[in-house]
Amino acid sequence: MSDSETIELACLGQPFQLGMLYDCRKDSLIPGITLWDSEMLQKNINVHTQPNTDFKIIASDLSEDKAEALNVSASLEASFLSGLVSVKGSADYLHDKKKSKNQSRVTLRYRTTTRYEQLTMEHLGKGNVKHSDVFKEASATHVVTALLYGANAFFIFDREVSSSESHQDIHGELHATIKKIPTISIEGQASLTMKDLDKDKINKFSCTFHGDFALKNNPVTYEDAIKVYSELPELLGEKGENAVPMTVWLYPLKKLDSAAAQIVREISVSLVRRAQRIMDGLDDCDIQCQDLMRDNVAIQFPEIKAKLRNFKDLCSEYKVIFQKHLCRLLPSIRGGGKEEQELSDFLNRKEMSPFQGVLINKYLNEREREITVVGSYLDVMKDIPVLSTSNAQDKIVLKASNDYVVAFALSSLNEKEHYRPDLKNYLKQQSSDKGEQPSYDQSSTERAKQWFSLEDVMAQNRENIQAFVDFKEANKGRKNIEFCIVSIPDELGTASSIRVYERAKLISSEYELPSKPPMPNFLSAEHDCIHLQITPPDHGVSCVTLYCISYKSAESSEWTGRLIARRPRVRHLSSHLMSSTIHPALVIREESNMINGLQSS
Repeated sequence: MSDSETIELACLGQPFQLGMLYDCRKDSLIPGITLWDSEMLQKNINVHTQPNTDFKIIASDLSEDKAEALNVSASLEASFLSGLVSVKGSADYLHDKKKSKNQSRVTLRYRTTTRYEQLTMEHLGKGNVKHSDVFKEASATHVVTALLYGANAFFIFDREVSSSESHQDIHGELHATIKKIPTISIEGQASLTMKDLDKDKINKFSCTFHGDFALKNNPVTYEDAIKVYSELPELLGEKGENAVPMTVWLYPLKKLDSAAAQIVREISVSLVRRAQRIMDGLDDCDIQCQDLMRDNVAIQFPEIKAKLRNFKDLCSEYKVIFQKHLCRLLPSIRGGGKEEQELSDFLNRKEMSPFQGVLINKYLNEREREITVVGSYLDVMKDIPVLSTSNAQDKIVLKASNDYVVAFALSSLNEKEHYRPDLKNYLKQQSSDKGEQPSYDQSSTERAKQWFSLEDVMAQNRENIQAFVDFKEANKGRKNIEFCIVSIPDELGTASSIRVYERAKLISSEYELPSKPPMPNFLSAEHDCIHLQITPPDHGVSCVTLYCISYKSAESSEWTGRLIARRPRVRHLSSHLMSSTIHPALVIREESNMINGLQSS
């Protein structure tokens, strides 16, 4: 765009008036300074009606599509992204983003225009400018010469999508239902003709309104939205007196006086789109963090939630820094103080920084996988409580009725990370280097493997979990023992461990629960005893103090248990029964381990 052209801009809720001065370098109005007196401005204004109304369904929540719905140019969008432009009224729609990926969204836009006003040659003709000294101040580049009045309204409908539902199906259903709003008839006292609509479905919709209309109450439901939509024409007033500026035409001051400031160059669309994708990526990061922090696993294990919150805060801080740097660059480039290449270089450095999209997504994927893995562990141990705080752990351990507490401890949820400290250090460098962005060495991030990515660790965790579950089952019904799941850092570097407390005292932080022992081998029988060979369990034999062997006669239904010391391995069972009932018709049941008064079947 050359400086000699008139610029057409969306007003975005800014209070434009004919004759106001505007600085296109900063996309800002210059209040209080005009080229004409107020009386002269009001004379000879050309006004004609321009009535038009339409509606549009917007199925996307992308920034680019939102900007298009408000007729925002690429240059103005760049100013919005950087924070140079503040928006109000219907333009608040640009700020309204989904709060969750589990959210389906469809927006209905209502748009109406009423009148068009413009200055004439009585204002812009040669020699008609009264305050020509304004040109020398160089604070403005353009003057407002025409305005289109009207109003926009955006009805945003959201619907939560459960894990059992299809996003595509829900979105299609939402789209079809919202599309009916302009055609639904209104009867009597705002009673709604909604015979063809499923009330159960529409009750799941929530509505958010952004508009240029003064409403008594904003709509929050589908039915509210239908009522408000039908009233919008009346709210403009009989003669459209409540309409607001929607589109502005800006005339270059350079064409009125060669001494006036001018816009030297515009920001290319490709660079605006790159900046937009970066901002969208940071916004998506915020949404994903919020989703993950709401997961039950993150709630039950505060360490996971804390990591996500810290990461979210770091990305939010970087977003502010990114916007501030854009805010400094754009006016300088437009005014000719800097080349557009500086913006390109700035975006390149961002994409080589630790905040590049690939690394952000990698970190979030890792956290999601960690939550999935821990969630799968909890599914196996579903009847065992998770103790999220040290106070909750103390209550169980110190409980008077608990002689024993056996805890499955996840030990790696607080393991050292390389990436988040790198982000923090990078932000410190940003502050000290005034926005310069040094290149980032990814080697430490690439080398570091998370515990849930190591196959041997995952296999060991599964073994520990199965042993823990079996151990709990073997002690089912005992009142003096309690089982729980905790997260406790382990300096030994194991991903999980079994902690055993005896009467509030930790007797082992790395307890190896014995696996189920095999059936004893029959060796020989005598008239009053049977000789058996006991095979130790595959795991945890060092923790076994006694074996319990159960036996009964073939005709009996009652079992008798016998405790036998761990060594030696060859044992004999004697009985008060007659030898004929012991041999050969004696049934031996699988043995179990006895561990300090606990039992492992």
